[in-house]
Amino acid sequence: MTLRFLTTALLAVCASATCLAQSTLDRAILASNAPLTGAQKTAVGEFIAPMVDTIAKSNDMGALDEARWTLASVARDPAATAQFRRAYGESLAEALTPVVKGKDLRRSINAMQVLRFTRSTDGLDVLVASTAPDAEAEAGKRISAASLIADSFEDLEASSTYVETVARRLRDACASETDPIALQRKLAAMGAAARRKDLTPENVRTIRRYVVDAMSTLIKSMKNSAKADARIGAFQRALLGVRNELLDMPAAERSAIFRALAPVLVDLLGAVNNQWDSAHADADLAGSYASVTNSCEVLLRLIDRSERASAYTGSAAGGDQRTMAAAWESKDKKAFDAELKRWKGIVAAAPYKG
Repeated sequence: MTLRFLTTALLAVCASATCLAQSTLDRAILASNAPLTGAQKTAVGEFIAPMVDTIAKSNDMGALDEARWTLASVARDPAATAQFRRAYGESLAEALTPVVKGKDLRRSINAMQVLRFTRSTDGLDVLVASTAPDAEAEAGKRISAASLIADSFEDLEASSTYVETVARRLRDACASETDPIALQRKLAAMGAAARRKDLTPENVRTIRRYVVDAMSTLIKSMKNSAKADARIGAFQRALLGVRNELLDMPAAERSAIFRALAPVLVDLLGAVNNQWDSAHADADLAGSYASVTNSCEVLLRLIDRSERASAYTGSAAGGDQRTMAAAWESKDKKAFDAELKRWKGIVAAAPYKG
């Protein structure tokens, strides 16, 4: 069962179920427009305690699912105010963090799903911390956390500065990521952050630059090895998203991203070149390497047509032949090397370099 299926199921159940909380948690607390009092916070703590205990300890799958649905439903209740959700999210983050950090993957994911629906920064902070390999060794948790973070940007109640901070933390969490799926989900979450409607243009530019920086750091860790790297699959998906975002981006904002991205694409093609033999010999990865080569070449041509328009006029245009993609498919390393050398020369000169 996929995480997206579980999330969809959670939304459906929350929308249709009669929420247990409505009869056990004072409705005045949910509707509070002022910071919760000490007594109200105590009431919230007493309400969540048995359900947190169920998620942490119960082996009754029905009871565990009911506890998860109920806790998530409270935050999604139409009567719940932002003031309540902040306090609720803080209480749940404190109570569920030990479960998230525990060794039981199913319980951890259940706890993370609850935290995602709090719409609070406290809840999201726990998920973001779970994406860092040095803090969370279990790849399954990192994958789940990153996927839930991407979804959470749809309704997260937070400032644009906080969203930018989350993207920076995700960038840092990518640097040492070894699992290709976790890496792809983190890059996707950063892309989702940049699509928040309430961000300023400066926030969006910064987050998009974080995506480029994350890819650059990862490529540096890959390109000196001659062995095929499964993380290439993460780039395969990420580059498709980058291409779509570049096409949708206002023309006035493209140039800075273009000039930062072009050398990263050349470095990625350099990694493909260094892993040529190993990647061609790996039936599971060869297709991803081919797709990445094609995407890099398409993006480089798109960028270069914008940055060096005069080079694409008249007889100098050279058409839109994808030389490197064709060379990869035909295993013509000499042609690949020559085209890579050409692109290195282009990106090392103006306007990309001053």
